[in-house]
Amino acid sequence: MKILFDQLGNPLSPIDITNDVACFGVSYTTTVKDVIRRSQNGLTRDIFFKNVAQLMANFKMTRNGLFKGVKYLRGTVQDPNGQIATCWNHAGKDAIRLSRFISQQGTGNRLRTLVDISPTARSTAISDLWMMFKKLLFVCMSDSSYGLVAASKVLFATLPEVALPVDNVQWKKLFRTVDYGDITALMADEITAWESQIGQQLDFCDPSGNSTLPAIYNVMAMKARP
Repeated sequence: MKILFDQLGNPLSPIDITNDVACFGVSYTTTVKDVIRRSQNGLTRDIFFKNVAQLMANFKMTRNGLFKGVKYLRGTVQDPNGQIATCWNHAGKDAIRLSRFISQQGTGNRLRTLVDISPTARSTAISDLWMMFKKLLFVCMSDSSYGLVAASKVLFATLPEVALPVDNVQWKKLFRTVDYGDITALMADEITAWESQIGQQLDFCDPSGNSTLPAIYNVMAMKARP
């Protein structure tokens, strides 16, 4: 399975990726930029609530299910079922701890954190993400959902520099695994391989210059869905 490579194993051209990123939904782009900007200087409970509420609403996760009714309006979060609060109670402290760990690695460019941190630090981050994912999965699961999609989106809203949002089709047909750690490692490895073969950084394919690598990778993963 490749996201940044075609079926013959050839890397996608930077021009094609740039066009795909530029043409992706304005609402998605705006929301992702807000999530990245808001958490630029660290994570707090307030930022967690705002980012998750805005992202879930944009990803149409608030029409039904556990996040039904969640809204982010004029700086105010509405969490009628207390679902964001539940996610925070189970993974909030872990998220703050990982956010601080990542910032201490001193890569100098948060947008490229996923590939610029050392292999040892990346392994630690991926392991911590996987543990957080399992905690969130427990509280995002319902009679009609395994919680995979919601858990991944909460992580992306919280740690957009290293986490990837994954939708139902991607879980079932693209990645074909429920191991979020494996997906994160694959993403990092594929971005590194693409940059090595192309000789250009993937973040240069974002016309705005403000997207993290997972945010760009997600656009291409959406396109790669069968």
